[in-house]
Amino acid sequence: AAVEAYKIESTSTTGKFEEVAPWVSGKRGRQVFINGDVDFGVWTAGQVIGLIHDIPTCEVLLRRIEKEAEETISRASSLIVAQPKL
Repeated sequence: AAVEAYKIESTSTTGKFEEVAPWVSGKRGRQVFINGDVDFGVWTAGQVIGLIHDIPTCEVLLRRIEKEAEETISRASSLIVAQPKL
């Protein structure tokens, strides 16, 4: 669908959304997640997609999250300065 929409956008003389609407509508995009055919519609991904470098197992992912949490807590606790009691 994205390729078809791109072809239409590239050759359009009017630039009207109606020309690509059948290919980029939310209805088609939702169907991608239902039927699993990633070529059926245009589907969205946020900027975080650039941060994905692998597809770990659940075990590996949870270990990473746990390690990052421990490191974050450790760093944050080192920023706390005890206040003298007067």
